[in-house]
Amino acid sequence: MNKYRENILSISILLTTLLLLSPAWAEYYDNARADEIYQKFEQVDYKDQKEADALLKEYKQIIAADDDVRQKLFIRQNCWSRPSETNEQLAKAIEYAQQQLLIYSDPYPSEIHTDLLLCLGYYKNYAGQTEGAFADISSAVSSAYELESPRLIADGRSIRGSMMSYQGNYNAALEDLITAQHLYEKLNLTYWANETLNEIATSYRRFGDSETALKYQIKLEKMYIESGQLMEADTINVQIAFSLEALGKINESTERFYRSLKYWQSKKDKVAIAGTKVNIAGNLILQGQIDKALMLLKEAEPDVPLEYEGPHSFMCLYFAQAYLVKNELDKAIEYSKKASIDFTRGANKRGETQNLRLLNDIYLAKGDIANAHKALSDFVDMHLILDKQIMSDKNAEMQTRFNTDKVQNENELLLKAASDKELQLQIMQRNESMQIVIIILVAIILIIVSVFAYKQVKRKRTYQTLALTDELTGLSNRRDTYHQGELFIKQAKQSGKPFSVISFDADHFKQVNDTLGHEVGDKVLVKLAALTTGMMRENDVVGRVGGEEFLVLLPNISHTIALEIAQRLIDCIANYEWSQISPELHQTVSAGVTSLTNEAELSPLLLKADHALYSAKADGRNCVRSA
Repeated sequence: MNKYRENILSISILLTTLLLLSPAWAEYYDNARADEIYQKFEQVDYKDQKEADALLKEYKQIIAADDDVRQKLFIRQNCWSRPSETNEQLAKAIEYAQQQLLIYSDPYPSEIHTDLLLCLGYYKNYAGQTEGAFADISSAVSSAYELESPRLIADGRSIRGSMMSYQGNYNAALEDLITAQHLYEKLNLTYWANETLNEIATSYRRFGDSETALKYQIKLEKMYIESGQLMEADTINVQIAFSLEALGKINESTERFYRSLKYWQSKKDKVAIAGTKVNIAGNLILQGQIDKALMLLKEAEPDVPLEYEGPHSFMCLYFAQAYLVKNELDKAIEYSKKASIDFTRGANKRGETQNLRLLNDIYLAKGDIANAHKALSDFVDMHLILDKQIMSDKNAEMQTRFNTDKVQNENELLLKAASDKELQLQIMQRNESMQIVIIILVAIILIIVSVFAYKQVKRKRTYQTLALTDELTGLSNRRDTYHQGELFIKQAKQSGKPFSVISFDADHFKQVNDTLGHEVGDKVLVKLAALTTGMMRENDVVGRVGGEEFLVLLPNISHTIALEIAQRLIDCIANYEWSQISPELHQTVSAGVTSLTNEAELSPLLLKADHALYSAKADGRNCVRSA
């Protein structure tokens, strides 16, 4: 029997080897052009939508019908590439996402189901279905965490953060956006990291911190111009104009808007031209140039689609403001009500507060005290909602499920083994002549089972160690580091002793990989791990929690001492002779330090450390910042 099974195994291995070596099989798995195209989508490496559509069409044509992995990637990318300029197109995009979700509903969660759910929420948001959009995107974020997929987590939190920022929920928005931007950087997805950084700056501006927003926006604009990304540069230019407007620099803001108008006129994009004219009109109203503003608004009105509730809402608001100044109060009320419909549809509470205050002024000018009082009351109520949102903080929670399938299978095996033994005993009792043979067989079986059980226990212990250790550096991995962090917080709460955290990562690490190769990059990470552990106490924990991101847990260490440790670490790494690894190499790190205050769990403490690390990056790298 054993010889027969060995022969079958040998034949199977031979057939598998021949199959893998065949040209057709190699071509099936090694589709270099398809993978190249998909990377272009990941990095947004194409000039315009026309080129993107052509690439997607080619991708579909060159992947095999039974190439399940790439077929699913096509479905995901196809969802995000649907036309969505009009209400009809948005409805079709939503319908497509819903159909694909039904097809890929099992297993759950899966990467394709999660990505399609994000896609559906994205289109719903633009179609004005904000509640459904938020529910879908939040559900997708939860699934992404369960799948432990950094890319999907980043995508989901970036989209959700942008939504909440637009709606006025700034604290929660910044938490999502900063997390997403950090993940994009770790994944070397530069385009999406910059897009999210733009959203972060916009949130700061909406929150009232336009100076911080402007600092980030000017850096982004310079980078986009230098890299020839003119459309992205124009997007940042418009955001800079809004920040300048918020800072009271109306003339500079208006010049920026006119620069954008010139750009879109060269592109002959009527919708973009109209939207830019709306922005200019808003500034002209602030400068008292009402007639000129009205002229631009009237020029823009035919080309601002109703489904673009963002520019359409503010166009109506500016019309109402202009007609109030012109004392054409009925027209002012008409456009104010149109603006209210748009703001409500888009859940834009900050826009609606402006509109309600304006409506109060219009009714007062008209002498309609009752409606003026109602508009003012609604304004106050909306302000209270916004204030409550601004004061609230959301803490991200991650939950894991314990899989009982393995335990159940082991129990079934044990029951089966017990049943087999009972049967063997019955046979021994019925046939005494066979007892010796059966005893020998049972002994052999027990030896095999014992050896197998010993190997299983040994393998399980090895897997447990591997599950808690980063393979490259030998440090604690993310799961183990976070688990020990939670234990340290509980100990600190019970003992009243301090607990501090240092979050640091390698500066410009992508350049190291790109220019010197991943082998040198791996050596850099190993050396960073060695230098860090060499500086820490025995009971401190040093973990690698991302590509080039490290976390140091310092129990019983105060904030002041943690800052000193972090600075020594920065200096130690900066002064190390990196030329021993590669002659052109000089590696530095940036660090963020924070300490336990009233946090009940690790997530908010890590968020504070990430904010501090983000500040260190923004301040030039190779430094320490505190939160």
